[in-house]
Amino acid sequence: MEIRLSFERYLQQGKGKKEALYESLKELILNGRLQSGERLPSSRKLSELYGLSRGTVSAVYDMLYAEGYVKGEHGSGTFISYFRAGTGSVYDGGQSNGKTSPQSLPAEPPAAMSSWYRRLEAASVPRAARFAAVSSSPVPPSAAASERFCAAGSASFSHSAADTDNAMIGTLQPPPVQLFASGQTDFRLFPTKEWKQSLHASVRELLERPLEDGYRELPAAGSLRLREAISAMLSRERGITAAAEQIVVTGGSKQGLALMLQLLADERSCVVVENPGYSGTREAAAVTGASILYAEVDERGIMPSDWEAALAAVTPNRQFPTGAVLPASRRSELLDWAARRGAILLEDDYDGEFRYTGRPGEPLKSMDRSGRVVYLGSFSRTMYSGLRIGYAIAPDWLVPKLLRAKTFYEPYASGQLEQLALARFLQEGRYARHLGRVRRQYRKRLAALHRGLEKLPGKPFRWRPAHAGLHQYAEWTGSEESYVRTLETARRYGVAWSDGRKYRVDTNGAASSTPGALFGFAHLTEQEIEQGMKRLAEAVTAAAAG
Repeated sequence: MEIRLSFERYLQQGKGKKEALYESLKELILNGRLQSGERLPSSRKLSELYGLSRGTVSAVYDMLYAEGYVKGEHGSGTFISYFRAGTGSVYDGGQSNGKTSPQSLPAEPPAAMSSWYRRLEAASVPRAARFAAVSSSPVPPSAAASERFCAAGSASFSHSAADTDNAMIGTLQPPPVQLFASGQTDFRLFPTKEWKQSLHASVRELLERPLEDGYRELPAAGSLRLREAISAMLSRERGITAAAEQIVVTGGSKQGLALMLQLLADERSCVVVENPGYSGTREAAAVTGASILYAEVDERGIMPSDWEAALAAVTPNRQFPTGAVLPASRRSELLDWAARRGAILLEDDYDGEFRYTGRPGEPLKSMDRSGRVVYLGSFSRTMYSGLRIGYAIAPDWLVPKLLRAKTFYEPYASGQLEQLALARFLQEGRYARHLGRVRRQYRKRLAALHRGLEKLPGKPFRWRPAHAGLHQYAEWTGSEESYVRTLETARRYGVAWSDGRKYRVDTNGAASSTPGALFGFAHLTEQEIEQGMKRLAEAVTAAAAG
């Protein structure tokens, strides 16, 4: 079992490693995210995840045992023994001194809604109450946020429909072998038999009795059972506390991203996006008519600033495309900026499930204390690309508005059978077992890719080893001319990768010439990776010879 702790936050507060681990574990227990009877990770597993000695972890477990939070069973492990009554409060590590927890307070006045949403609200009558996820009244909008414009130096963006994230290098003709395309997974590892069983069981359920709300359709918010399963999964693996009513099922993470931008951005708005960054975010922002402010990225991720904007789309858990993990200090800066400006952070966790080594980062959503973060996730990569199921977790005040917009496009949820099957797949533990299997395989494949890159003649790429995700980002060390020449030569040798240059934009909105590459590895076996890297080594040598 993997759990996400607020370990970094407690370290930032000046606590030692042992005390930070103790407080973060106790926080999960008191919040109910670890419930009575659940098994804690072994001391070896937790020490590996957080870079601690096994002695430190064992000492913390002893402290929790002495205080009655856990119990040990010989040969079986350590289990939660504390039962939490449903008080509705949230433990904050003792920072509130007995006062109301920040998470139990109402959100600050939200950012203003877009002109599109105001027209939608004026033109339509809300659907029946069964479509609403949260019954509380929305908080009045912030007048200051509605008047914000971009700071000087922002840039416009012109997006080509042909510029897709999985576009391959070379000409219009595909290379003979598309080896290192990014964003792909290996369907050969997918548990087809178990998924069929979940589908068949859902078909019987769908035909034999009404659905969850007593009707034959699922509401726009999606299956309640699926949202409850997602809530439990995120609590355990991301440290995110979110009720099922805060979760809206979407047709993939990009639909959720596009809906949020349509709700919150228009011609009066400025949207902060990462540079380099996901082209789909730039496209979705540009369609709203908003001005785009490009935030630079370094080896640690997005560089926070006091942007004059009311919305920022970020990938803190693994920056796209560079793979940088945003440190806790910068995460705090982003949250401080959002609270100070009355802004919203769109947190796109596009491949957070694929982590192989290293300490897990704490999502912005789990750190949010003022209702400023919308968390976006998807099952399209962990399951298979044809399963267009994602989800958005929004603050309470924003959920009814998100549902209004989604209901406009989709009065009833699409993919009803798949939603019911996925809920069953999650609740029966099959999804967790599937993820465990593919992580073990992908970890080996990533290591094989690293070995191949290290052996390339002349070391043409500079790269920091990725510890998560589905691709390794690498920068070209030579000239633009030599990069293009190597691309053309590699195509002739049957080697392909995703060209990283298209993800960067200069201040005039044109694609930058900074050479970079995304090497996908998850869809390839270790032998296929070794063969592809041998071909690439031959291509590099041939290109260097002129």
